[in-house]
Parts: sequence; structure tokens; C-alpha cells
Amino acid sequence: MDSRLKRWVIIAMLLAMAIVVSYVESFIPVFIPGVKLGLANAIILIMLFEFKWYEAFVVDIFRILIVALIRGTFLAPAFLLSLSGGMLSFFIMFIFSRIKLFSPIGISVLGSIGHPLGQILMAIIILSSQEILYYLPFTLGLSVLTGILSGMVVRVYLKRSITSKFVN
Repeated sequence: MDSRLKRWVIIAMLLAMAIVVSYVESFIPVFIPGVKLGLANAIILIMLFEFKWYEAFVVDIFRILIVALIRGTFLAPAFLLSLSGGMLSFFIMFIFSRIKLFSPIGISVLGSIGHPLGQILMAIIILSSQEILYYLPFTLGLSVLTGILSGMVVRVYLKRSITSKFVN
């Protein structure tokens, strides 16, 4: 099989995994309404380490779009919140994965913190109100915990990495 085709098959499988994880985790109850574990971010972070940045970006965008289509929230406020949080999280993880200042766990935590920040900023725009800021300390606290969890998954994966055999 052509190595480029193999690479795109792996990327498609990672996209499918990110979609399934993102969709399924929406059914896992968390203490704060609207907050998810963010395990799909682990897939994106792995891709930032082992693939080209724009391939990770495409997977992240398509994951957000496809999950919104599945849930029936495409172009609804929930979609805009997800997109804004996902994009800020992606760009934070991208920047810090390139400057090599933090471990995968640290980068995951930073990305996890970026997600509710992006959502809160979009909510302020949508609602034309800043009262939503009172929600921020709770989401940030939980984000640190979920970022550590996702980062630990990434760290274990990177130590045992097998995709580099297929994608490089």
C-alpha cells in the first residue's frame, strides 16, 4: 500500500476514534453541567506530536462538525461553544507542543483550560452578558483534572508509540 494512503487511513481512523470518544463522553455525567471529560483532546494532542499540525487541525475541525451533525446542534449555540472551545484549545496545545516547554500532561492541561475559556468568551458574545464568568472557576478546576487524565493517556501512548512506524 502507498505510504500516503496508509497515512490517510490512519488519520481517518483517528478521526473516527475522536468522533466516537467525543460523542460517547457526552453521556458520562460530570459534576458541572455542560462539562465533558475531553478525552478526544488526547487524540488531537497525540496527532500534534506524531503528525503534521494541519492534519491534527483537520481532524479536530471535522470531529467538532460531525459530532454537531450527529447531535443535531450544527450552527446552534452549543455548536458555536464547542467550536470556539475546541479551536482555542487546539491553538494552545499547538503552540506549547512546538516550544517544548511542557510535558504532554502540561500541554494537555493548558489545552483543557483553553477549552472553557473559548466557550465562556463565545457565551459572553452570544448572551451579551458577563454573568457566565461566575461559571469559569468551576470549569477551570475540572479542566485541570481532565487535562491531567488526557495528558497521562498521551504520555503512555507516546512511550509506546506504534504509529510512527506507519506515518513517517
